[in-house]
Amino acid sequence: MAKPKGKTPSLLAVSTGTPVPHTCGKATPCDRCGETVSKGDSCFQIPKMKSGFINHPIFCTVCTVAIVEQTKIELSVVENHVRSNG
Repeated sequence: MAKPKGKTPSLLAVSTGTPVPHTCGKATPCDRCGETVSKGDSCFQIPKMKSGFINHPIFCTVCTVAIVEQTKIELSVVENHVRSNG
């Protein structure tokens, strides 16, 4: 697997929606690691705001799992903060 670019994004920061399961109609590089997702393979599209428009980049399953895990971590921090101050 190619090395992913940058830190692991969170759905709290990059998304305007939830990940949508997708089957690639053609070989497409993962928007995060650049690994090619082959035609017919399962992947995910995570809506992302860019320049005022919503695009739907493709993420391989491995990167999608990492993104979901990062989101859980960030939500846990928020939840702990709310519980301790509430």
